[in-house]
Amino acid sequence: MRIAMKTSKCKHWLAAMLTAWCGLAALPAAAQDYSKSEIQEIARELRFTDGIAWSPAGYLVFSDVPNNRIFRYVPGGKAILARDHSHGAAGNAYDKNGVLYTAESAARRITQTQGETLTTLASKWEGKAFNGPNDIAVRRNGEVFFSDAAYGSARKTREIAHNGVYRITAKGEVALVKAFETRVNGLAFSPDDNTLYVTDTDRRLVLAIDLNGRGEAKDVREFVAIPDAIPAGLCVDKRGSVYVAASTIRIFDKDARELGRFNVNGEATDCVFGEADGKALFVTARSRVYRLQNPVEGLLPH
Repeated sequence: MRIAMKTSKCKHWLAAMLTAWCGLAALPAAAQDYSKSEIQEIARELRFTDGIAWSPAGYLVFSDVPNNRIFRYVPGGKAILARDHSHGAAGNAYDKNGVLYTAESAARRITQTQGETLTTLASKWEGKAFNGPNDIAVRRNGEVFFSDAAYGSARKTREIAHNGVYRITAKGEVALVKAFETRVNGLAFSPDDNTLYVTDTDRRLVLAIDLNGRGEAKDVREFVAIPDAIPAGLCVDKRGSVYVAASTIRIFDKDARELGRFNVNGEATDCVFGEADGKALFVTARSRVYRLQNPVEGLLPH
């Protein structure tokens, strides 16, 4: 199956004109400059895209959650169906070896796909089924972190009273990193792997969980509040700046100072860096997926 692809090149030398034409928000003078960026629409006519991830093999995957599908996109080509019946796959992430990890919200499990082989890594904590795994991130040491929250019908069938962030150890054991009363969503690591950024959709916050070497939470702090939108997925560049999908893409430096924001003509749900130079920024935006060139290199699977 192929998805229609349409390229819309948005070039303009004046930031004000670019804002009006491409939907890119005007940025402060000290912020990152997107005035010469090109926006490419790489997929459209989907229902709700999320879980965007870059493979070390040189391609992109993303989920169309309600349609239970995962798509693959090779730069220069078209998005094609990679997996059907994906059980509400929401979050995806690769490790440095090219193993794909997926949070399947409907099946309430975390899976691993290596080649053509799909296996279940975790489906329960202390004998109870997860509420609905949502996003996923892989630490440099190979540990898999994921968010779990009761959305929609899962609130009526939940077995675990709290929402939370969990990790799967190298031995395959599931450990609770932090329990939350509110629903947590997107995950991304800082460049040194010592901080896990987490979006809290109910409180409209981005949280920072400081981790020790064993992957346990040392401290949980508010990184930044986004009162006018619901934060969802996020990604991080090599300087440590955090890109938050909250209707627009909002960029904050490691000290939580906003560097700017831009709009991709849709409601942004997730983002990831990719391609050989790490400067391609891919964004899911409900029914569409976009690519643009970023001025700063992003973090790739490591």
